[in-house]
Amino acid sequence: MGTAKVLHNRPGQLHLPPKSSHDQGEIFSYSGVSWTFSGNPDVIRDVRGWPSIDPSLRDEVQIPTQVDLGTGDWGYKIPRNHDPIRWFKLLLLNDQDAKEDVRNSQYLGRARQQLERLPEYAGDGVVDLIAKFLKNMWDHALQDIEREMGNIDTLPLKVAVTVPAIWPVYAREKLKEAARRAGINARRRIGETKLILVEEPEAAALSTLYEQRDHPNINVGETFIVCDCGGGTVDIISYEVTSTDPFQVKEAVKGDGKLCGAFLVDSAFEDWMKIKSGLKFGKVEANEFRLFMNDEWEHTMKRTFSGRETQETFVIRPPARVFSMIKKFKGTTDRFPIHKDTVEVFFHKTFTGIRTLISEQISMIREKYGGGPKNILLVGGLGGSPYLYNQLNGLHRNVLQPVRAWSAVARGAVIAVLKGTSDAIPTLPSVVSRVARFSYGVELGCPVDAVNPPLDRSIDRCYTNPDGREMVHRMFWYLKQNEPVDNREPVEYEFYKYIRTPDNLRNVELYIMTSDAETPPVRRDHTGSVQHLCTINYDIHVPWTELPQMRDAMGNVHRRMNNLRLMMKFEGEPKWSLRVGNDTIEREVNVQYRG
Repeated sequence: MGTAKVLHNRPGQLHLPPKSSHDQGEIFSYSGVSWTFSGNPDVIRDVRGWPSIDPSLRDEVQIPTQVDLGTGDWGYKIPRNHDPIRWFKLLLLNDQDAKEDVRNSQYLGRARQQLERLPEYAGDGVVDLIAKFLKNMWDHALQDIEREMGNIDTLPLKVAVTVPAIWPVYAREKLKEAARRAGINARRRIGETKLILVEEPEAAALSTLYEQRDHPNINVGETFIVCDCGGGTVDIISYEVTSTDPFQVKEAVKGDGKLCGAFLVDSAFEDWMKIKSGLKFGKVEANEFRLFMNDEWEHTMKRTFSGRETQETFVIRPPARVFSMIKKFKGTTDRFPIHKDTVEVFFHKTFTGIRTLISEQISMIREKYGGGPKNILLVGGLGGSPYLYNQLNGLHRNVLQPVRAWSAVARGAVIAVLKGTSDAIPTLPSVVSRVARFSYGVELGCPVDAVNPPLDRSIDRCYTNPDGREMVHRMFWYLKQNEPVDNREPVEYEFYKYIRTPDNLRNVELYIMTSDAETPPVRRDHTGSVQHLCTINYDIHVPWTELPQMRDAMGNVHRRMNNLRLMMKFEGEPKWSLRVGNDTIEREVNVQYRG
């Protein structure tokens, strides 16, 4: 630990990610916290010593993302025979925005049922539930940091919360609200804690590049894939190296994601044990089965299986009551063998889903760059699986499994926070450009004699401007899906607005729309391809008398405000600001997201 002078004169940085894939029943997902002190940014620490009823787990860097709705216990504090809620972060997604495999998942349905039974979690109660889990993590993380650093009340904190890359903006905002309710950015004596969002695969890429900074094996112009394999979702994203000194990358092609994480492996094991093993698990209580899954599968065979073992069978110890009376009489109720080929089948669906995601990403890279990626990086909890690595490397021969793949996302988010500070070291990697996953636009009026496609009065909505011109409503997409977005420069949309009275200069509204269609429509239709993302409210600080005026056909006086420029930057979520006229100052705006 540094001297008191260093501690009081340098800001500290902390990262708290709800690193989550999601699960249910005895299927686990995990969360973790990493942090660094900007006085020594080269050293990134993982929070440990999580509260646990099992002392052997206290040194783990990740904890199960779970809450006992009855007792309020969380993580490793929950007894193994209890039935906590998991998968709850996915409940932030509206049904229409969740992919079909997520929407129809029995595990997500189970989490929803658990919440619906409790009136206190009605409405946006899932935000409160996530806040409860985050507060527990936050409080423990601060204690762990103070154990090493001493009192940190005089140190400013900067916190990054990680989110799946494929999440829509409103879900990201809900997650950020949960972090606020958890008190993470509460005002402290030294000021308010800054809170940002970081996309999980991007964080994983930053962590991996940082770990390899002393011996990089990739050159400018080459590409690589990051595959973040969690308990529920698998996120995949690709980058092109644009500089190696400093290390800078840009997103190569549009990323993707799928519900094909470790829960499929767990489900296959559970189904086989209950249906095909021949054992009588119908006699086993749910709590006892959870104990069996935890002790004989989750922390043993699942994590170590490689597919290259020399033995033909693996031995587990099921509950004694699952054996037949004959075996009990013979005293052979202690062990049960599972053939290696059977264990491999447990991984089949997950491996197939991940293989498909990687293959599709490679195809897009080859189409754009004329060649495949230099490397494929496996990160996340499932990303550390020896079996997954062996199978994928057998197909592609360029798969890497970074050290500490389990905590790569948490550690990478620390780097993302550091990049925005004056203490950032030159060797920190950065992502300088992303690929837009959605189209962003506004509905505006266009002169009817200049629109393309031409006016169709049977479907188009027309009106007359104060200047007498006939206008038609059309969508203007100022950022389209798959277009590059430079992280250093905002996307701009310039517009004008007619105003009737001085009061109309305050609380002006602008509606931002999005579309996930590959080619966004020219009209705001009712098919669902155009969605209302948010409403932006702003004030126009210009003297009323300086605005040019005109009269419409009815004699009403209007004034026109020109040169309004909406600025949008991406930092894990859109950041909005407004410029008025020739003013170079970006003004803050109020943003209300739908959902």
